Amino acid sequence: MNSPESPGSKNLTRRTFIESGVVAGTLLASGSTTVASAEDKTLNQTEKTTGTKYQIIVVGLGAMGSACVYHLAKRGIRVLGIEQFDIGHGLGSSGGHTRQTKLALYVGTPYEPLIRRSFELWRQLERETRQPVFEQTGWLWYRANGEWDNLAGKCDYEVFGPRQLQQRYPQIVVPGHFNGLFDPVGGLIRSERAIACHCRVALEHGAELHGREKLLGWEENDKHVEVQTDRGQYRADQIVFCSGAWTSKMLKDLERRLTVTRLALGWVWPKDRERFALGKMPIWKIDNYYGFPMLPDYPGFKLAMHWRGQPTDPDQIDREPNQGDETHIRECLARHFPEADNPLLAMKICMYTHGGPIVSRHPKFQRVCLAAAFGGGGFKFSNVYGEALAELATENETTLPMKHLAL
Repeated sequence: MNSPESPGSKNLTRRTFIESGVVAGTLLASGSTTVASAEDKTLNQTEKTTGTKYQIIVVGLGAMGSACVYHLAKRGIRVLGIEQFDIGHGLGSSGGHTRQTKLALYVGTPYEPLIRRSFELWRQLERETRQPVFEQTGWLWYRANGEWDNLAGKCDYEVFGPRQLQQRYPQIVVPGHFNGLFDPVGGLIRSERAIACHCRVALEHGAELHGREKLLGWEENDKHVEVQTDRGQYRADQIVFCSGAWTSKMLKDLERRLTVTRLALGWVWPKDRERFALGKMPIWKIDNYYGFPMLPDYPGFKLAMHWRGQPTDPDQIDREPNQGDETHIRECLARHFPEADNPLLAMKICMYTHGGPIVSRHPKFQRVCLAAAFGGGGFKFSNVYGEALAELATENETTLPMKHLAL
C-alpha cells in the first residue's frame, strides 16, 4: 500500500455520517459531547454498513492532530489517532514548553475571528482539565519608530515611548528610537501541556490513540480509506493528516511545494532572575527575536530567533545544537538582554514547515483532510484549526472562516 495517485470516491455527507452511526453522542448541558450509552450497538451497525471500525483516522498527534481528535471525540466520533513517536514528544514543531499568542497582530485580518476563538478554546480546555495552559502575560512588540494607528478603536493596546519602556522593563535594552506596542491579551501557551490535555480529553471521550506507530501507506477507494502501519491495518470513512514536517512524505501529490527547516531555541539563567520571572515581564518580540518570561516549573529565560531556518529533512535532521545555533541566541542576549548574557542552560531544535498555511479538504481525494505548513506561526491557532478539521471531516465544510487556508 502506498500514497494514492487518483481520486475515486464521493464526498461523505452529514446524512451519511448519521446513517453510519457517527453522530453517536449526546449534547450535555455543559456543552461537551460524550458517546451515547448504545455505543456498542452503534459500532456494530457502523461496521456492518461501512466495513470500518473507525469513522475517522487522524495521522499525527502534535499541535493540530491532538486538537482534532479532541474535537472529534467530544462530538461522539469514533476516532483513531496515530503518532509515529510518543504521544507528547519534542521531535516536531511544538517542543520547548511554550509558544506565543497575541491579538493585536491579527486585528483587521482574516485571522482575527480565528485568534479570538482560540482564546475561548484555551480557557475551555483549562476548565475541562484543571490545568494551566494559557498564561496571559501581555505581548510587547518593540519596533523602530513604530506606528500603530491602524489599530485605533479595534482592540485594547498601549503604546510606550523609549523612556516608558526603560522605566517599565529595564531588563530589556533597545535603541532610543524604538517604541513598543503592548497587547494585554497576549501571553504564552504551554504547548506540550496543551497537546497532552487535548489527548487526555480525547481518550476520556472514547478516542483510541496509538503512540509509537508509524504510517507505512494509505489509499482511498469508493467505500473507505485503508491505512497500513508498522503495527496493523485500519479502515475508516475519512482520514485527516496532521503530520507536520512529514506531510509532504505522506501526501506526495499536493501540488504545493512544502519545505522543512531547522531552528533552535535557547535558555539561560539571568543575573537578576526576578526581573525575568512570570508576572514581571511579558512575552516579547524585538526585530526577528522573540521570547518568554521565566516559568516557575522550568529553569531559564527562553528566547529564539524567528527566521526561515536551515533546510532539512525531518528524518535526517541534526538534533544536536551547534555553535551557529548558539550564535543567534548570543547576538540577541548581547544586544538586548545583557543581564541574561550567561552560559546556556539548554538548547532545543525544532522545525518549521513552509508552503502554507493549509487547513483544507484535499482537492483530489474525497476522504482526505489536512493541516500543514504553518511556518512557525501555527500553534496559537491549533485548537481552532483542530475544530475546523473536525467539521471538515464530518460535514465536508466548516462554519469557521477558513477559506483563505483552503487548497
